[in-house]
Amino acid sequence: MQDEVINLLKTINQNLEDLKNSKNLPKLIYAKEIAQRYRVNTNKATDFCKKYGTNFGGYCIEVDKFKEILQKEGTKIFE
Repeated sequence: MQDEVINLLKTINQNLEDLKNSKNLPKLIYAKEIAQRYRVNTNKATDFCKKYGTNFGGYCIEVDKFKEILQKEGTKIFE
């Protein structure tokens, strides 16, 4: 029984390492980072992420989607 648990934990750890090293995972930018980089109010950055992004350990948005929205709308979306 103990060996089965240890093997299961090793398998889980290996799966997590594989996910960590995967290149297919989307990169996320959090509202706090948006507020720091673009010098906007944290509340406005959070509202932006609520509207266009998701809550994944805090409000965030995929980097590619963020770039696409900035290109279409410009920085006026934070106003």
